[in-house]
Amino acid sequence: MTTNDDATLLALNELLIATRDAERGYQEAADVVALRDLVELFEGYALQRAKFAGEMEERIKTLRATPVKGGSPIGALHRGWMDLKVAADADPTHARALLEECERGEDLALKLYAATLKSQDLDQITRTMIQRHYEQVQAAHDRVRQLRDAALKV
Repeated sequence: MTTNDDATLLALNELLIATRDAERGYQEAADVVALRDLVELFEGYALQRAKFAGEMEERIKTLRATPVKGGSPIGALHRGWMDLKVAADADPTHARALLEECERGEDLALKLYAATLKSQDLDQITRTMIQRHYEQVQAAHDRVRQLRDAALKV
C-alpha cells in the first residue's frame, strides 16, 4: 500500500532529479555563452536550482528518507544536444541556441511541476514549497523565452 508520504517522496525525488538537471544545464550554458549578461543570468538560475535542490533534499530528509543522487539520463542527453546545437550555431555568442535549449528544458520542468501540484497526496508544507519553486521556474521560463524572442529578431 502506498501512503501519502510515499507519494510525496516519489514526487520530491522526481523533481529533485529534474532540478539537478536544470542546475547542470544552466551552469553548462553559462560556461559556453559569450555574452556577459547571459553568463550572469544562467549562473543565477543555476544557483537558484541548487537552492531548490537543497530545499527538496531537506524536505526528503524531514520525511525520513534519503534523497536520490545524481541527475537523469534524459538531462544528460539534453545537455549533449545543447552542446551539439551550440557547436553548429552560426551565432558566435551562441545566445540563440542556448536560449532555445534552456526554454525547452524549462518547458519540461514546468510540466513536471504542474503534474506534481495536481497530486492530492502532497502535504501542505511540500505543496507550498513546490508551488513557490513552480512560480520561480515559470518566471525563469518567461525571461528565457523573452530573451530568445529578442535574439531571433536580431
